[in-house]
Amino acid sequence: MKKILLGSLPFLCMFLILTFINKAKPSHTVRTHSVTIQQGLLTLPAHNNEDIFSLKGQWHFTPNQFYSSNNVNKPQYAPLPGKLRDSPLHTDYGYASYGLRVVGLDPSRIYAIQINHMLSSCTIVINGFDRAGQGQPGTSNSTEIPGKTISIATFKPLKNGTADIVINMSNFHNRYGGTDQSILLGSAEVLNTSFVFSLLFYNIACTVLIVFSIFFIVLHLNYQKMPYILWFAFTTITLSVRISVFYPHITAYIFPSIPWKLFFVLRYTNIPLSVLFFSVFIRKIFNISQRFIYWGIITVCCSATAFIILASTAFVSRYLHIQQVIIVVAIIYNAGIIIRAFIQKKKYALWIAAVLCLLASFAIHDTLVSQWVISGRLLLQEGAVIAILIAVVMSINGYAESIHQIEHLVKEQKQIQNALRRFFPNQLLTFLKKKDITEINTGDASELSVTVLSIDIRSFTSLSEQLMPDEVFLLLNKYFALVAPIIRHHNGVIMKFLGDGFIALFPDAPDSALQCGISIQRKLQEEKLRLHNLPPLRAGIGIDTGAILLGVIGNENRLDSMVISNTCYTAEDLQAATKIYSNTIIISEAILQSLENPADFHIRRINESAKSNTLEDAILYEVYDCDTLDIQEKKQESAPYIEQALKKLKEKRYAAAYEYFEKALKIYPEDPLALHYQELLKAFI
Repeated sequence: MKKILLGSLPFLCMFLILTFINKAKPSHTVRTHSVTIQQGLLTLPAHNNEDIFSLKGQWHFTPNQFYSSNNVNKPQYAPLPGKLRDSPLHTDYGYASYGLRVVGLDPSRIYAIQINHMLSSCTIVINGFDRAGQGQPGTSNSTEIPGKTISIATFKPLKNGTADIVINMSNFHNRYGGTDQSILLGSAEVLNTSFVFSLLFYNIACTVLIVFSIFFIVLHLNYQKMPYILWFAFTTITLSVRISVFYPHITAYIFPSIPWKLFFVLRYTNIPLSVLFFSVFIRKIFNISQRFIYWGIITVCCSATAFIILASTAFVSRYLHIQQVIIVVAIIYNAGIIIRAFIQKKKYALWIAAVLCLLASFAIHDTLVSQWVISGRLLLQEGAVIAILIAVVMSINGYAESIHQIEHLVKEQKQIQNALRRFFPNQLLTFLKKKDITEINTGDASELSVTVLSIDIRSFTSLSEQLMPDEVFLLLNKYFALVAPIIRHHNGVIMKFLGDGFIALFPDAPDSALQCGISIQRKLQEEKLRLHNLPPLRAGIGIDTGAILLGVIGNENRLDSMVISNTCYTAEDLQAATKIYSNTIIISEAILQSLENPADFHIRRINESAKSNTLEDAILYEVYDCDTLDIQEKKQESAPYIEQALKKLKEKRYAAAYEYFEKALKIYPEDPLALHYQELLKAFI
């Protein structure tokens, strides 16, 4: 709800500004009186500047003549507001003069008469002077210039408080001649100010609708899962065009030279287009339609639009009543769709019902006005602003819900991604040159140069036989929880779990992998992980470096990562060799040669094959940084004897080798390496 209110706030502010301007119009503070003209004479009662008179009744009428206030020879009368057809001409097309004498005016005041859009053109003559007009009346289709605005004629009464008003009008371009809207008489200041406020109000209203349209279009571009938004934007644009070409005819004031044909097209195509766009909008939002009726409405609307654009205005105006039929059919059809949406419990059904009811009520009012059933202004534009504001709140509500769903999905996706990283770490994605785990496919592979660390728990099988199954997994999880952060700290990634051990890859220099192995051994010595009274966990580590082939195997239902490389096999063999020598870390000669700072480590050569207990040449090295300081000192002191012993061993001088191992044992009697070789040499001496 908070997001809806915040999102709707700018539009609510616009609506409040419109309401304030409309309420601030002087016509809201003045008194409006309806007065009747009798046989071309109007006698005003006592009044002041706050009184505005709405005129209706019988004007003097002189057919086929301009500037005539009264046909003396044969007085004739016609209603105004009213149709030209209801005059003595008895036709919608022709020209004539409407005459009126007003008495009871205050000679000291300045008055104005306001005539809303006269179909098709007129001039207002007061006391013999042309004061205002709409277009240019003519005696034929070719001489008439249709009007596009309203008229406010300002005048000062004669000294006797009278004024003779003549309206020259003609119609050769529109469906009706005359006017169906009120004619106002009153203070010039009040009427002019009221009209300025009307211009301001409708100009802002038109701007608001355009802003709404842009809002909907941007919303669609940023979130295309709401396609109906775009069609409502088109509906909003057509309604904003309607506002600009109907009272108070903003377009005609902004573009006074706009051609009549274009003005006419803009004025009347907005009805079929708005019906078309709104019907598509209803179909898109609910995904419900009566196929035959729906496409019938679309076809008729497109045909009506083309007809208005291509045919002459006089011809088109004869058939504009068909638009009212289109509106009625569309309202009934869309109402039926909304009822179905209610039954099916579709989202937004209540919102759209409110919008349609509002638009329908104003459309019916305008239809009655345009058919001369009632008199008044066309109000669909005001209803459109309110209806669109409702739709804006609806859209923001839907958008807020979508954002909430997206946030929930993003959160859920992050949780899934975090879970997947446990199975496929991010660094493996980097190795495979992928940005996201969703990009992983079978067959993805990459050749890398890395350092491989293999680790395994010593005597874990015998330990696990003394534990319950759940205790085995508890101990393993404690072990992995202890060593995994150390792997990550040294920029390594666990590639594969192998029961009680795993293989880790290090893309940096081998120093990182070796330092990681030392840290793991020290941590295990410190923590002394155990259950019950069993011995604490010990581990052997083998490290090698070289090229590996990392890839993805499996099928669309199950994927796994795999490393193919002798380097991995060698690292596993080195780890297995730690069992032979009772050592903690063994590295290959490739590691020793690749170390950036070998002097930072305590290293001694083993010179034994990792694959068997034979005396084949395979230069291996023990790293004993994780031993205690006294043992490190003893191993370092005995190192020259170990080197000589291995040298004699290589020369197959077994007795001499045995003696050097004996000297090394005098310095460090518990040396597993020397003891191991002495035991082997007994078979050769």
